[in-house]
Amino acid sequence: MEFFRLAINVASLAINVGLAYFAIRLILVFRGGRMEKPWRYVSAGIIAVAVGSMLFSLRSLLALGILFQLLGGLVMAIGGALALAGIYTEYKSWVRRE
Repeated sequence: MEFFRLAINVASLAINVGLAYFAIRLILVFRGGRMEKPWRYVSAGIIAVAVGSMLFSLRSLLALGILFQLLGGLVMAIGGALALAGIYTEYKSWVRRE
């Protein structure tokens, strides 16, 4: 059972690094364009969610204190709010005004 938990946490860390990497790449791709603002929010939100998830995984792997869990939850909530703001901004730019 311990090996299974270790494997899941290591896979989660790898996935989160990938999420953060491509979110940063998206920020660079949309820089200076019409869609820069929404994707800046979405990318920042994804990075924050990835960092929060990494804190959860590191807490489990390294047997760290409850502070890491609380901090991870806070960072993930902020990331979710940023991603939501970006998606809403993107939605507003594509919906026709009647």
